Amino acid sequence: MASEPVRAAARLATALALLLSLAAPAHALRVVDWNVLNYPGTTGPARDPYYRTVLAPLGVDILVTEEQTSQAGATEFLNSLNTMEPGQWTGAPFVVGGDTQAAMFYKPARVQFLGQRAFWPNSAYLLRQVNVYRFKPVGYIGDAAEFDVYAAHLKASSGSTNAATRLAEATGIRDSLNNLPAGTHVLVMGDMNFYSGLEGGMQKFVENETNNIGRLYDPLGLQNVTWQDNTSMQYAWTQSQCGTGDTGCASGAATGGIDDRFDLILPTYAWQDGAGLELVAGSYVSVGNDGLHHNVGITAAPTIPEGAAYATALHSVSDHLPVRVDVQVPAILAVSASPIAFGTVITGATAGQSLAVANGAASPGEVLAYSYSAPAGFGAPTGTLQIAAGAGANDALTMDTSTPGAKSGSLLLASNAIDNPNASIALSGTVLRHAVASLDSIVAQGSASLDFRTHDAGGFPVLEVRVHDLGWDALQARLAVTGASISGGAGRFSVVSGSTPVTLADTGRTFGVAFDPNGATSDSAYTATLTIASGDEALPGAAAQPDLTVSLAATLQGGGTTAVADARPGSTRLYSPFPNPLLGTSTLRFDVARGGPVA
Repeated sequence: MASEPVRAAARLATALALLLSLAAPAHALRVVDWNVLNYPGTTGPARDPYYRTVLAPLGVDILVTEEQTSQAGATEFLNSLNTMEPGQWTGAPFVVGGDTQAAMFYKPARVQFLGQRAFWPNSAYLLRQVNVYRFKPVGYIGDAAEFDVYAAHLKASSGSTNAATRLAEATGIRDSLNNLPAGTHVLVMGDMNFYSGLEGGMQKFVENETNNIGRLYDPLGLQNVTWQDNTSMQYAWTQSQCGTGDTGCASGAATGGIDDRFDLILPTYAWQDGAGLELVAGSYVSVGNDGLHHNVGITAAPTIPEGAAYATALHSVSDHLPVRVDVQVPAILAVSASPIAFGTVITGATAGQSLAVANGAASPGEVLAYSYSAPAGFGAPTGTLQIAAGAGANDALTMDTSTPGAKSGSLLLASNAIDNPNASIALSGTVLRHAVASLDSIVAQGSASLDFRTHDAGGFPVLEVRVHDLGWDALQARLAVTGASISGGAGRFSVVSGSTPVTLADTGRTFGVAFDPNGATSDSAYTATLTIASGDEALPGAAAQPDLTVSLAATLQGGGTTAVADARPGSTRLYSPFPNPLLGTSTLRFDVARGGPVA
C-alpha cells in the first residue's frame, strides 16, 4: 500500500495535470512574411511543391504574402498550404487593391481572426493598398491579447524619386499607426524595398515624434546603417537568392545574388514593454540566409545549413527570402477557485494543504508572476512567485493552530495574466482545544478513591467511577478513553461495567468496579489501583492525557455467630448516582459518619 505522502503527491500531480488540461489551449506564435513573386503567374502549380518545402519545417501560424495577383491565386496558395498541413489553414478575405496584393493565411487552431481593413498609404500615388488584419491568440478572452498585422508592399527600384514615393507611403502608414489606441501591438511587414536603414521611409517608421503610438523599431537594430552590400549585416539580407547567370530561377526573378534587405517585420514599441505580447529575443530570421552568399546564388557553395534541397526550393520559387519572427503569448493563470477545507485539527498540529497553480501559456510564453494575500488564521507563500509557460507549481498553504477556533476567510491571488488575473479561494478549518480527562464534571480531578468498606461475603456493592471530558464544547476535542486496568488487590477487584475504547464528549462514562470476596482472608484489607488511560480523539495534533487513578480498598468481615462487627462508615460520602444517565429512576447512595438528620 502506498504511503500517505506518496498518495498526496500523486493527487497533487493529478490536480496540476487537470488544471493544465483545462486551461485554454494558448500557443506561442510564429509569423512569416514572404514576397512570393507574381503568384501564381504561369508557373504556380510547378512552384507550389517548392513553397511547401520551404514552409513545412518552419511551423508557421500566420503567413503574409506579397505579389498575389488574384483571388484564384490566393485560393491556389491556400490549397497548397492545406496539402502541406491538411485542414489546418484558412485565409482572410482577399482584397483587390493595386497592381498586386497581399494575402493573409493563418491557422484557426492558433489564432482567432477578428477582422480586416485596407487603405491607400499615399493618396497621390495609388500603387498598392496596405492590408490590416486583426488577430488574437486562441485561448484568450480580453482585447489585451489582440494585435494587428499591417501587410505592405512599397514602391520598388532605386533612385530619389522612388525613395520619395516610399517615404510618402511610409508616412501614410505611420499616420495610420499613430491614430491607434496607445499600447496597440502592431507588426508592420512586407517588401519595403528600402536600400538602406537611413532611407527616408525607414527613418519615418522609426523616428521619435510627438505622437509615438505608431513608432516602429528594427528588432535587429539595423535602422541607422546602410544595407546594400554591407557585409557586416549580410545575415539580414533577403534578396536575391538567384545569382547572375543562374539557371532554375523563378520566372521573372531578380538576379545578382544576395545583397539587399528589402523584406522587413517591424513591431511597435508595445512589443518590448516587458509584459504580455512580446517578440521572442533572437527569433527574427531571414530564412535560408547563412551570411555566406554575398552576391552569389543561394545554391552556390557552401551549402546552407538547411541543406541543398532547401536551397533549391528557395532558389526556384521567388527572388525574396521569407522573414520570420516568434511571438511570446501572455501568461495564463490556471488555478481552481474551489474552496479549500483544512478540516478539524487540535492545537499545535501542523495543518497544511496544497494549491495547484499553472501557467497555461505555451512556451515560449510569458512567465506567470503572482502573489498571495492570506486571510487571518492562514498562511501562504510570500513575495512574488513565478511559473514558466506550460509549467505548474503546488503551493503550500497553512492554517494557524496556535489558538482554537473556527477559522475562515478568502485567499486572494493576484497575477500578471491579462485574462482573469485574480482569484479568490475560500479557506476554512477548525482548531480544537485538547481534551481534559477528569473524574469530576465540574472541576479537574485526576485521582480519587473507592472504599468498599467492611462487609461480609455477600454485602459488597458495585461502586462506580465516572470519567468526563471536562469543559467539553464544540471547540474542544473529544476524549478517547483507551483502557481501564486494575493493578494490585490480589486480582479481587474488577471492572464489571463500562467498556473501552470509548469516546466522550458532553456526556461522561460510568465504570462499575466490583470486589470479589470469595476465598478472601477475613479481616484483611485489600487495596488496588484502577488506572484509566485516555487522550485526544484521533485528529492531527492529538496527545495523550495524564492517566486517571482511583485507589480501591475493601475488607472482608471476620466470621462468628454471636456478635456483629461495627460496620459504621468512617467518613461522610456521597456516591455517584446509578444509573447515570438515568432511565426513569436513579439510586442515590451515601455514607454518614455519625447519626443525625440527612437532607
